[in-house]
Amino acid sequence: MVHVIPPSIGQLRSGNVARYPVASLAGGGMQQVGDEWQAVAERYEQRKAQQQAFDTEIAARQLDGELAQAEADAVANAPADGAGLHDAMYGQINPHSGQVVKTGLFDTLVPDFLKQVPADLRPGLASRKAALREAGSLRMAIQQLQRRKQYEQNRWSEIQTSELGKIANGDPDDGAAFDAARQAG
Repeated sequence: MVHVIPPSIGQLRSGNVARYPVASLAGGGMQQVGDEWQAVAERYEQRKAQQQAFDTEIAARQLDGELAQAEADAVANAPADGAGLHDAMYGQINPHSGQVVKTGLFDTLVPDFLKQVPADLRPGLASRKAALREAGSLRMAIQQLQRRKQYEQNRWSEIQTSELGKIANGDPDDGAAFDAARQAG
């Protein structure tokens, strides 16, 4: 036995939900069920997007923690004058092309971290890489500058103390020795 479905009943709405004449009691009920399922599907997609954003943020915070630890280690292991601190951590970027000219620890940490996170979180984290590099690069440049200033201040204090000690311990009647110490200082 062959059944023929009238076009008004068998028309498809969004997805695979059949549209029934609303005038009938069954048609109105089916329409409500279809609308409810559509709302459930939309809510599911919304929750799924929220969960992915949450997971991405958690992974980003873990990456921030790893970068902060690497920066702290780089600062602790840097020479007293801070030379090379920025380049060791963040390398160098060509300002015109944005290409990495010299790699730093950042260029190995971030790809290694991205390999560890689930594949669906990688695009969200990879899109933050440039911003992370820029912010971290600025922090390291400030650290390097501060260490250099502190180093110069310490060296100046040492030299000043040494030269003033020579003058203070020298013979007050020896003008030539005083002038020589003053010129050296």
